[in-house]
Amino acid sequence: MECLVLLYDNEQINNLLPIFSFHPKNVVILYDYNYTKLKNIEYIKNACTAKFPDIIVESKGYDGLNIDDITKTCASVIHKKSGCFFNITGAGEFGAIGAYQACRKTFTPIFKIDVLGGKLINIYGCKSLEKNFTMPNLTIENIFSLHGARITGYNHATPSAQNFDNILKFCEAVFDDIDSWKNLCLYLQTANTNFAQGYDNLFFKAPKNIAKSKTKVNLDNFDLLKLAQELKFINKLHLTSNKVSFYYRDTTIKKYLCDFGVWLELFCYIKLKRSGLFNDVRMSVKFEWSNSKNKIIEITNEIDLTFFYGIHPYFISCKLSEPSSDALRELSMYPSYFGGSYSKSALVIVSKINKERSYIYTRAQDMDISVIDGVSIKSDRFINEIQKSLQINS
Repeated sequence: MECLVLLYDNEQINNLLPIFSFHPKNVVILYDYNYTKLKNIEYIKNACTAKFPDIIVESKGYDGLNIDDITKTCASVIHKKSGCFFNITGAGEFGAIGAYQACRKTFTPIFKIDVLGGKLINIYGCKSLEKNFTMPNLTIENIFSLHGARITGYNHATPSAQNFDNILKFCEAVFDDIDSWKNLCLYLQTANTNFAQGYDNLFFKAPKNIAKSKTKVNLDNFDLLKLAQELKFINKLHLTSNKVSFYYRDTTIKKYLCDFGVWLELFCYIKLKRSGLFNDVRMSVKFEWSNSKNKIIEITNEIDLTFFYGIHPYFISCKLSEPSSDALRELSMYPSYFGGSYSKSALVIVSKINKERSYIYTRAQDMDISVIDGVSIKSDRFINEIQKSLQINS
């Protein structure tokens, strides 16, 4: 496609769909200068040039309350650009009329996209596009770019597929005995800090009972450590009457074993990847705002898990126990700000939720946040619950 002309859509995702589908050489974004924020146009340009470095993206304003001005603006673009196709998916009533009048007078192809139906609707001259159209896959980078944010890294490395089974076995043991896991994690953290073994040092050696200043940690249950050795997360485990020593397999495993909440993230990540239903599954995504003025109060710059189902971005927050209401407020910001009306979110908790008495559950329902608790996790219904929230037939 030589030139794609699109009328700006307030649903930012919709502006990317035809561009990513047809890969035009030139894009012209027409917008109502009475209501459209120019920064949103710039965000679209940034998202497009990040994917297609050679693309030329231009913009031009019109008076959205004046059909004649809309028609005149559309006609001027048609006369200046060759090979134009018009997309009016985001146009209001006046915008659609103005664009249609300009296109019919000049025999310029015009179409719109049924976003939820995943198809292109030929209005005039677009039969070939209608026949061959497919919805593009989006990534979290695309969504961030559309709102002035960018990925800065990942708090945890994603596991390789060859380790999925062993990680799930350790997850099961953690979820079955959260108290023992909490004690082991605290013990490892305390020992790593007080015995200066360093992040890159894979050798661990510490007393079973650690007493430093006000810190007192006793390790008296070794089941999880022994399981870690069976699963080859650690090796050369040696236990004496007062000492513990072993070698971490690598720095990634070391970080996993010293982070209290990571095993639920790992569990969800592996289940989502293995389902084969979702695109761009990521965990522990860190991001920052390109412009500090865009920062949202009370939002942390890390998302536990993200993925896409078609054009629907999904955001998950993982908690081992029922959290405070602050966690819901944080989670609600991601879909409302990044994903728009197509987005979904879920709070995943290892503990069992009393749906009749839980304030968190009731509040989450009010905020359209799905809650997946330990009952669903332990009965292997995590993916079923995700499907249910997306209204996917299992």
